[in-house]
Amino acid sequence: MPSNLPLDVVIVEVVRHTPIWAWGILAAIVVLGALQMRDHAMSRLRLLVMPLGMGGYSLWGAAAAFGVQAPVLLGWAAGLSIALASKVRVGRPGQVRADGGFAVPGSPLPLLLMLAVFVLRYAVAVSLVLHPTWRVEAGFALSASVAAGFLSGLFAARARRILGTPTNVPRAASA
Repeated sequence: MPSNLPLDVVIVEVVRHTPIWAWGILAAIVVLGALQMRDHAMSRLRLLVMPLGMGGYSLWGAAAAFGVQAPVLLGWAAGLSIALASKVRVGRPGQVRADGGFAVPGSPLPLLLMLAVFVLRYAVAVSLVLHPTWRVEAGFALSASVAAGFLSGLFAARARRILGTPTNVPRAASA
């Protein structure tokens, strides 16, 4: 694409050349995120699905953009570790239910985090189309990988916070 094109033309061309499946992923993210905005009950397994799914999506995005290379994987893992080690308090804790599940309060945070992962991946893909040489620039690959890992770590931190909810459910007396 010529570098002297007006910005509005570049934006229209980028959107026009975005694969249909990318818009499908965005629609799914919006629907899943909207569902997280209401109070709901979750099992331990279901609580782990989102951090695993979004972590896999962000790692796949980094590997697809820059290849499965040690710096990319280590950068992603470093970002994940930074988010988890920061002890950031992501989201509100839930309440433990009598069945061992969790009553999780609704929040826009999962939607915002999912959109952040999508936007990061989209921005990296567009950047690499406009500047193909960035694919082999270690600084760009590392920073994008760390950012993707960090966002994944925030999902994991939210799940950890909910899973760490103190049990308020009275236990049956043992005989």
